Amino acid sequence: MLSVAKTHSRTLTPTFEPLLDLQEAASVLGMHWKTLEGKARQHEVPAFKVGKRWRFRLSSLNKWLENGIKSNTTDQAVVTRQEQNP
Repeated sequence: MLSVAKTHSRTLTPTFEPLLDLQEAASVLGMHWKTLEGKARQHEVPAFKVGKRWRFRLSSLNKWLENGIKSNTTDQAVVTRQEQNP
């Protein structure tokens, strides 16, 4: 996501969310990098290529996980290990 940072000279400098490489994203998700690479190729996970390398935004991965938990038929309390209060 693009945001703008102000500097003291009143010029606007765009700042970008740091991107994760394949190994970093796989580590965050707790899976092997080859598994994540396959999911990226099949468009099962939010990813894009910069040149020949896969890149991931941590915020996009987080949203992807949240949506997967909400849409999954597995009981969310089991996945999160937390009870939901009505």
